[in-house]
Amino acid sequence: MVVERLSILGSVLLLVLVGIFSSGCFDDEEAGVDCAETFCIGTLLAEDEDFNLPLIEAVDIAKGDINKAGGNVEIISGNSYQAGAGEAAASAMGLLEMGVHGIVGPSYSSDSVAIHPLLSENQMVAISPSATSPTLTDMNKELVDGGNQHFFFRVSPSDLFQAPILARQTQGNVVIVNRDDAWGKALAEHTKEAIMSDGRQVEVVSYSSDPVSSAAAVVSDVEAAVQQIPDVESIVLLVFSEGGEIIRGLLDSSVIPEGTGYYVGDGLVFTSGLFPHVEEENGEIEGFKQVISTPPPGKRLEEFKERFNYSDYTAHVYDTVVILRLAALSAGSNDPSVYVSKIQEVTRGGAKCHSYATCAAALTDETTINDDIDYEGLSGPIELNENGDIEDGLYAVDTYDAQGVPQRIYLNFEGEEVNTN
Repeated sequence: MVVERLSILGSVLLLVLVGIFSSGCFDDEEAGVDCAETFCIGTLLAEDEDFNLPLIEAVDIAKGDINKAGGNVEIISGNSYQAGAGEAAASAMGLLEMGVHGIVGPSYSSDSVAIHPLLSENQMVAISPSATSPTLTDMNKELVDGGNQHFFFRVSPSDLFQAPILARQTQGNVVIVNRDDAWGKALAEHTKEAIMSDGRQVEVVSYSSDPVSSAAAVVSDVEAAVQQIPDVESIVLLVFSEGGEIIRGLLDSSVIPEGTGYYVGDGLVFTSGLFPHVEEENGEIEGFKQVISTPPPGKRLEEFKERFNYSDYTAHVYDTVVILRLAALSAGSNDPSVYVSKIQEVTRGGAKCHSYATCAAALTDETTINDDIDYEGLSGPIELNENGDIEDGLYAVDTYDAQGVPQRIYLNFEGEEVNTN
């Protein structure tokens, strides 16, 4: 049982946990789930944040598909919040207390970094759909190099790939604006390195993410940075939802040169984060570019989109649920300390299968010839490596016209354009 492996993390964390239970983050229905009879998956996806709502819906769709094929999965919400590391860890602790067999999430890099030691201490598998900080690779690699097993995986690529792609979109000298968190700091550092390797100058403006700095303060700091280096042509924005208000301030600034290009990383959801602050039809965002990890286009993705309110990373989160259940099925055990060795195996090197039903059928038939499977998910060819990272995939580069409509091209991890037709 997971509870038997649970380590004591200290009185402060336990007090926070008590507060979570008393505040009702885990409802009565979830508390009544018998994880001895069911494969219980906990989610660390903040239910009060717009970004996560489609992800939560996609988890339920995956659960339904798996259970139709006899997978016997139940979902327990952990309600992880991005407000602070203590809350993320306490939410994860609560899921461990409830006896979950695996965790979907966290969705954010900062939360993922915060719970990483907890996962190792308690031998609990977690797969994030959208945490991209290179710090997570470093944390896993340190465990592997020390001869230990890591328990954190992700199905979105490390920002080591996003950074050079984002850098190559920019022109001239650059100001980078980033959240001062595990995601923003690392991505800003690697993007800066890629730009400077091209002989260009870079100024970096970091702003607080806890609490978030006011947009006016960020704009003022960017204006000062623009005056530090000559001929700034590009501003890179590594922002979350607060980025819409920051962009509004930059567009209104009399200091930012006209014709400055804006290049946005994968943290800002354009539809909900930008357009409330920037009109779609007045030409202000013409030429804006965004870089984001994306599933391969095609019939499977279009059919998936028709099932619910699709958004970025919903295909990824669907795949996390499927991979957890397939790994346990392949291992013949719901114990994460046992099936963790199968997480990588079910995503690479074997016979390709494209759904839980077909993959599970291969694993459970009477022969052993089909037991080596390669689940190819909605998010693409996952192929997890020894450090828990995917090795291949696509980035989309969206260039927006005056009406806010993107023109999309696809790039591989090396930054080469890919024809997806």
